Amino acid sequence: MDRRYQVFISSTFTDLIDERREVMQALLEMDCLPAGMELFPAGNTDQWTLIKGVIEQSDYYLVILGGRYGSVTEEGVSYTEKEYDYAIELGIPVMGFVPAEPDAIAVGKTDRNDGAATKLAEFRKKVQLKMTRDWSNAEDLGSKVTRGLMHLIKNNPQPGWVRGDQAMTPETRAEIAELKAKIALFEKKEVESSVATSTQIDDAFAHGQEEIELALRHKGYDMGHGSVDELGDLTHTWDEVMEVLGPFMIDEAPEPALRKTFNNHLLSEIQNDPDNWTRATSRESAEISDKSWGSIIVQLRALRLITTGTKKRTVSDKAVYWKLTQAGDDYLVSLRAVPSSVIK
Repeated sequence: MDRRYQVFISSTFTDLIDERREVMQALLEMDCLPAGMELFPAGNTDQWTLIKGVIEQSDYYLVILGGRYGSVTEEGVSYTEKEYDYAIELGIPVMGFVPAEPDAIAVGKTDRNDGAATKLAEFRKKVQLKMTRDWSNAEDLGSKVTRGLMHLIKNNPQPGWVRGDQAMTPETRAEIAELKAKIALFEKKEVESSVATSTQIDDAFAHGQEEIELALRHKGYDMGHGSVDELGDLTHTWDEVMEVLGPFMIDEAPEPALRKTFNNHLLSEIQNDPDNWTRATSRESAEISDKSWGSIIVQLRALRLITTGTKKRTVSDKAVYWKLTQAGDDYLVSLRAVPSSVIK
């Protein structure tokens, strides 16, 4: 299968324009996909976030050192060195290219600041701890990149990129079809099992007036005291939990929306109990902890009050949907329905 590899090229820019051009050409002649700062589109994404994303998608990483350390980040590290460290952290195969004669580099292409020169020397030593090649001019660098990258690919195989029409082999199609059939059969059995067991709750688990302690975070802002950010907990009965969430699951509801509903309920509880919580006058919110929310979902499932939704969704919809079982619907009605006051 024909693969192409994305190769990230890291270096200072204005002093190595010709050298980068030669490297780009060498990579294109090897049917590789070069990625570098001159190819980044203008946009609202901050520079480092964009660079990280491109490095993460790359198969190999090449760093070219010249006579300049380059522009630095807020941490005082050059972007070139920060990129190099990130590639190492991700485990991407790297290769460095250092000047054969650093002292021969033209003055206009070197750092005039002693501090930057010192950092460049330290960075060069770091790069030389890994595989490196010396280069003397742009043409020499291009040929060194070709030979060096061939060696890197041979000894460090990476996934690379393939054309979409080549990625799906007949064997892969057959395997996917088989898996789809198994999934369909499993879903059918799960639905049948759910229907058979969801007509009554399983009272072997805590329910009704039994209590659960829910951990949460309360945030906001008070003009008099500044930011509010506190952890705490509230105690609810399982019936109270069901009364809050149940009506929204009569039809299928996405879990993020259910969690937001419950957060709003918790905020209301906090606002009605000012003695135990810090007062916030604006931007106030409450958020249940992941652990407590998980406990609610697991318990309601164990009680057979809820089950996962079965309606078809768009491919882009990754949310988990929940709905009441028949037992859950009956239980909610018994909790929320108002009996008639008329005596017959």
